[in-house]
Amino acid sequence: MPTIGLNFGHDGGAALAQPRGLHVIEGERQVGLRHVCGGNARFAGEIGDWVNRLHALARGPVTAVAVADWYTPACRILPDGLVELVSEDITWSRPGDALATSVLRPVKSVDWPLADGPAGPLPVVAVRHHFAHAALAHYTSGAAKALTLVLDGTGNYAECGMVCLGDGPSLTPVLSFNNRTGPRFGLVYEALARRVHGGQFDTGKLLGLAATGATDPDLLPVLRTMLAGERARRTAPDLLAPLGGRAPAGSALRYEDTWYPYDEDAGGYLDGLLADATDDDVVHSYGGVFPDEIRTPRGHRHLVGHSPGDPVCRTLAATLQTAVEEDLAHLVTGLHERWPGYPALSYAGGCALNITANTRISESGLFTRVSIPTCCDDSGIALGAALAAAAPEDRPAAGGSRPGAELAYCGPRLTARDPLRTGRTRLTLASDTALVDHVAALLAGRKCVAWLGGGMETGPRALGHRSLLVSPHWTGARRHVSQTIKRREWFRPVAPLCPAEVADAYFTGPLDHTDTMLFAVRVREELAEQLAEVRHIDGTARLQTVHAAEHPLLHRLCHALAGRTGLPILINTSANGGGRPILNDLGDALELLDTTALDAVVLADERAVIT
Repeated sequence: MPTIGLNFGHDGGAALAQPRGLHVIEGERQVGLRHVCGGNARFAGEIGDWVNRLHALARGPVTAVAVADWYTPACRILPDGLVELVSEDITWSRPGDALATSVLRPVKSVDWPLADGPAGPLPVVAVRHHFAHAALAHYTSGAAKALTLVLDGTGNYAECGMVCLGDGPSLTPVLSFNNRTGPRFGLVYEALARRVHGGQFDTGKLLGLAATGATDPDLLPVLRTMLAGERARRTAPDLLAPLGGRAPAGSALRYEDTWYPYDEDAGGYLDGLLADATDDDVVHSYGGVFPDEIRTPRGHRHLVGHSPGDPVCRTLAATLQTAVEEDLAHLVTGLHERWPGYPALSYAGGCALNITANTRISESGLFTRVSIPTCCDDSGIALGAALAAAAPEDRPAAGGSRPGAELAYCGPRLTARDPLRTGRTRLTLASDTALVDHVAALLAGRKCVAWLGGGMETGPRALGHRSLLVSPHWTGARRHVSQTIKRREWFRPVAPLCPAEVADAYFTGPLDHTDTMLFAVRVREELAEQLAEVRHIDGTARLQTVHAAEHPLLHRLCHALAGRTGLPILINTSANGGGRPILNDLGDALELLDTTALDAVVLADERAVIT
């Protein structure tokens, strides 16, 4: 029977899990504010309507409401039992050896309106934040047996990750990571993103910037020590590689006017000082601020700037990315060796959006497949909570040729609040072939179109349902769509979209993992000039491959474009203006058409083109 899940933290929302039909409502796309949380007034005012919509979509009576346990302090719409659990129950906040019994727990919810079902109050279950991530990753992967890894940024109070063993319907937590000992992959990444780009959610920008710099071997051990101190590394050397002779003795970090030298006894810079600090202090110290200056073991001093144009910031971005990849590869290898009977890896949490690190894992040969849900960040927490609390028979079945395909597009369908504006024309084509030919002609003529249709994508990537498309056959196409229309920074990559059956003619890498733009591939060197508009600075590309059975119109459009330009490839980026969520209303699309250099809006389901 159906289960509703709710997330009141950042990227909050509501979701429905049932045997045939997942549904995700992401709050940011309803209220128009990126990364919105339960403390937002509009979120609080509208979530009841979202829950009612999910009841209407349920194929039977909803049996429970699952609530993720992490929430922002400003939130005032929580069940009393959840607040008591988080603030008063030490076995929940610091489970220790009781982790397996501290991931799901019924909580009281007297007179809580969001638990009101058509037939009366529903039971409410609290779900541990990282267990919700794990449940999403495992139960949508299609794998019958998988090692499940969660790595987050700020995470959930002291916790920043989790390892679970997925055996069919069973998901057993076996290991918890915390920000005191690490690995602090996401936390340090967030700190540098704040420093360079201004916000903790700008980690994607930092990943793009990393390609513009070069790894500094002298800075590398400093940043690896920030990710996990040497004491923690010596305690679990199979998971956290000890630096040994590469430990950064003689180095130091400066915050404002105070230098913090490397402490050999504590094995880090702040580790000893924070031993008795609160969890909030630990998170703020590692994730809230980045050092103002770094002195390396060789005595070189690096003054850290505040912009992507700063050479030190570029070097730090590149070096931090290398540090994360090296330590992540060691961690995953160690987990595989601890639990060798799990052929597949299911991976979620904010760190799972790091596509170059994901490719390193997939190409390691440790696993038959690495599965990452499209909403691997906190936008998937509501659905993960629902899946964690649902009965086994109410979750997606294991197997299938393309697991995760349903999840990718289980958001709401396009709405249409506003009528067609004066001065715009709507052309309705007679057939799919006519639509494809018409749009291919626009793209070959150096036009940019918004391609809208079907259920909205879940997670931060546009995958052909809410996309801006342009052909890469002409010089300046990337700049036109990314910088002119969307006002994005010059160093941020765009994503090529290509039919799966011809992708290997243009790209190399894990092409069997490229359905959802979560793995980096490499542009073939001999085609670097021809594919310059989709090739990132480091030669990689965030590829999405499409199949005729799942994306018939987009698949045909790529081949029709090839007939005109010689390239069956599209530049694909999300349909939204700068700093705004991906759009899901025709009125917002028409506003983009009116106020930017966008040339047309294509309503694929209606075979209509608005210009």
